[in-house]
This record gives sequence, structure tokens and C-alpha cells, in this order.
Amino acid sequence: MQFEIESVASSGFGMILDRASAMNHSGIFFLVFSAVLPACTYSSINPDAALADIRANNGYDELRDVEPGTARLILRASGSGYPAHFSVSTSPQACQNFALLGNVAYAGRGIVYPWIANAVQRGRRTEPYLVHEAKPGEPIQVRGHGSWADGTGSGYRSGHCGPVTAKFVPQDGHAYTVDFVWGNKPACSLSVMDATDPDAPVSISVEAIEGCPAPLR
Repeated sequence: MQFEIESVASSGFGMILDRASAMNHSGIFFLVFSAVLPACTYSSINPDAALADIRANNGYDELRDVEPGTARLILRASGSGYPAHFSVSTSPQACQNFALLGNVAYAGRGIVYPWIANAVQRGRRTEPYLVHEAKPGEPIQVRGHGSWADGTGSGYRSGHCGPVTAKFVPQDGHAYTVDFVWGNKPACSLSVMDATDPDAPVSISVEAIEGCPAPLR
């Protein structure tokens, strides 16, 4: 079982994403689903190429190559194409001194053709994943914060989910995945796994940190 820290999204009008940006994103996803629905998924058409595309864009290779004396975090998003923002802190105080890492989003790798997934990433201005080199034995706080938008015209809504923050101690020579998982409502959670063996990741114990502020935009 994956260890998850959950949060429920809040909503508002124009609170996180501007209207034009959201409509552009909606157009991109309409293109994605229009291309996928009438046909088989990319993994059904070319399973080997689809697997290679997934691994090239989810940090799989970086998980397998961790030097002794280091620890590595791969930060990703899943469950929806909405973007998520990651930041980290090694402060002994909770919710202090976060360093911004960047934005990630799920783009349907393995389901849609790679060129479509690439277009989604460019439209969202996100990366498929982020890599952070952590110091073994030093507690680290990982904060995830998501933004979403839906609808057009008078039905347009936007909001955010989180922050959700987890604290754990990376071990020497280990690699970890931290997934910002979008759910329904929309809700969100952080899923933290030891993926030193990326083909057999295992859950780890983490501490949920409550009350961390959202990153400044």
C-alpha cells in the first residue's frame, strides 16, 4: 500500500489560473481525447515504444542510477493533467525555508502518442518529472501544491489543492518517488515510495506536516 497524505481542493473564480490559460489547456486536452477515443491507446498499438516513452518521462532511469553517499527524489504528478508545484526544505522547523523546484503534470504517456503528450507538456508549461538530490540522513520536507481549472464562459471554475507536505529521512544510496496524486472533487494527495528498485517500489513511513503555506506565485 502506498503511504498517502490527502487534501481537498478549494475553488473560486480566476483564483489560480487565468481564464485564457485554462481555455487553452482545455483545447489541448480536447485534442488529446479526440485523438485517443476513436482509436486504440498507444500502448496497444506499439507496447514497446509506449513503455520506453513512459520510462523516459517518469524518472525511471534516474531511479536506477544513484551513487553511494547520495539520495535522489523523483517528483511527479498523476491522476489528472492538472499541474502540481513542488518545493522542498531541510529546515528543522516545519514549513520553513522552502526552495522552489518547479511544476510537473501528467500528460498521458503510454496512452496517447508521444507528440500529443509533448504538446500537453508545452501547453501546461510543465515538466514530466523533477529530480532533486537530497542529503542522506537529513530530514526533508516535500511540499506539493496543485492548481486546476474547468469549464468555459459562465461555467468556468478554478482553484487549488493543498499544500500537502510530507517529511521523511532519505537513506544513503536510495531513490524515492514523490507523486502528487489528483483524485475526484478534485482532491489530492502525496504518495511516497522507496523506488531504489524501480520495478518493485515499496511504501515508506512519512510524517504529515499540517498547515504549510502555499508557495508564492
